[in-house]
Amino acid sequence: MRELAEAADVSPSQLRYWERKGYIQSEQTQENSSHKYQLATLFQVMGIKYYLDEGYTLPVAVAKEDERRNQMKDFQRFIVDRVFDLEATKEGTRIDLGPLAENPKKSVEAIVKEDDHVELRLFDTK
Repeated sequence: MRELAEAADVSPSQLRYWERKGYIQSEQTQENSSHKYQLATLFQVMGIKYYLDEGYTLPVAVAKEDERRNQMKDFQRFIVDRVFDLEATKEGTRIDLGPLAENPKKSVEAIVKEDDHVELRLFDTK
């Protein structure tokens, strides 16, 4: 718990309170043994602290962090399902996002240019 508190810049008493309220979870092998946290919990605690520092109440900060985590899960699902190929080109990194649902003869690609600008393009599927 101490390591998590230090890494996330919160107090151990905050962590205990958040755990009692059910906002975060730890694993304990025995009663009164040290709390063990998953890496994801560190990011969750850091997110909650961020929203608290922005002036939100604890329940709102937890809700906002939950929403952010759900959005990240959706984004991960998008990456897993839709990135068909990555390739370095003269223009930048080409990301093949696959065919359009309503027109499978057309596919979408994203070109990430050196200036971090992203262009989306349609191309004919082979």
